[in-house]
Amino acid sequence: MRKVVAMVFMTLDGVAEFPIYDPPAGTPPEEEKDPMWTPRMAAIDTLLLGRIAYETWYGFWPARRDQPDSNEWEKAFSLFADRIEKLVVSRTLRTADWTNSRIVRGDVGEEIARLKALPGGDIALGGGPRLLQSFLERGLVDELLLEVFPSLLGRGKPLFHVVDDPDNPGDFVPPGTPGRRDFTLAEAKPLRDGTVFLHYRRVPAKSPG
Repeated sequence: MRKVVAMVFMTLDGVAEFPIYDPPAGTPPEEEKDPMWTPRMAAIDTLLLGRIAYETWYGFWPARRDQPDSNEWEKAFSLFADRIEKLVVSRTLRTADWTNSRIVRGDVGEEIARLKALPGGDIALGGGPRLLQSFLERGLVDELLLEVFPSLLGRGKPLFHVVDDPDNPGDFVPPGTPGRRDFTLAEAKPLRDGTVFLHYRRVPAKSPG
């Protein structure tokens, strides 16, 4: 069955941002091989985006293949982003003009169930944080891929939604606590700039009884 794979960035304090760094000394002109998208682009044929993420991607990626300062990875990703089907989860966006795009206004859970029943590749969730939060709360994320940047920003949108502080003795949150979602680690890789790539797979919820 097709998987929903969330592919997102965050800082050490849990903010959904992409800090910009100067390349470390000795870094070659081409960026270090991307551990998140590069190994999976051939397996992905559908991309999920919220409205703001969609408008940001549309304003940036289509033009990158023709820019003189684009590297080979950016050119390849630009072609990939044009090719795949893009679903924009939004109640306010009026039109989706990027090629192979359409708007999802109804129940997103029903749309995911419909897509998973069809033949095809993996479904990537590329942003933004509110969309990820809604998918996690409904148990719609099969795999979670994170790049964690070594920065504390102190402000910004939190990647993960916290309803309230845990109210458990010794901060112990037992299995079955409402809101708890468990994943198992599939891969961890430190990158050259201090960023850490993490790949998790969802632990299926146990059936009652």
